[in-house]
Amino acid sequence: MIKDIYLLVGGEATRLRPLSEGIPKALLTIKGKLLIDLILENLVKSNLENINLICSIKHEKFWLEYKKNSQFNVNLHFEHEKLDTAGFVVQNINNFSDKFLCMNGDLLIEMNFNSFLEVANNSKNSTICSIPVDDPSRYGVLELDGTKIINFIEKPEDMKFGNNISLGVYCLHKKDIKEIESKLQIPSSFEKNVFPELANNNLLDCFIVEGIMLDVGTRESYIYAHTENQSNWISESASIGKNVKIENSVILGSCSIGNNVHIKNSIICDKTNIDDGTILHDEIVRS
Repeated sequence: MIKDIYLLVGGEATRLRPLSEGIPKALLTIKGKLLIDLILENLVKSNLENINLICSIKHEKFWLEYKKNSQFNVNLHFEHEKLDTAGFVVQNINNFSDKFLCMNGDLLIEMNFNSFLEVANNSKNSTICSIPVDDPSRYGVLELDGTKIINFIEKPEDMKFGNNISLGVYCLHKKDIKEIESKLQIPSSFEKNVFPELANNNLLDCFIVEGIMLDVGTRESYIYAHTENQSNWISESASIGKNVKIENSVILGSCSIGNNVHIKNSIICDKTNIDDGTILHDEIVRS
């Protein structure tokens, strides 16, 4: 039975600066909860006993503090150089179990992990979870032959190759990685190196699930994760002045909004003071 999962949490939300300045993307908050906690709350229901976080060494102090205070029992693994998404796995494959799960740790993903675990535990090949999307031109598409992945098409112009994209959740077989190990270099990417090689060797399957994936790494998606098409998300500890108009925005923490302010499509970071009469459109503001 699969008991190990590895979450890739080395990413930085560069498009969310200054909100994300200096901290890993997985430690951003969504509606007052850490993104990594939202992910782990879903995972622990699946009885995965060994939860591992693959982190960047430059974020060491943040992750050590997280482990110290977290309600979840996690193991931390630090990359001391840039290894890309698959580098740590490839570099340390001899230390991995015969089968293990790997997952992007900076995405909001809603899916039934138990249904995938049932398939993964009985799988003969490494397997990628996939969901269909209405517009595949924004993504890399998995070209399928039945349940077998035969190619990866980056941002196709039409539906010729289908509309199934990776959900960012994988079951990997140690034997499969070992088989293609000689063709991989470090740094190594799952999307550009590992998965194409597995597909070329007929070692990669697709499991289509009902799920939702949201990358909160842009201003628009971060706002949507809070509002889900409602008007706004405003922290209870925020101070809001008179005659303030707030549209499709996120007001975080104990920030103070002055009088006669107009905020639209923006994120106001914790402890930020917005002066009277300020107009903010399409911005991220941090004091």
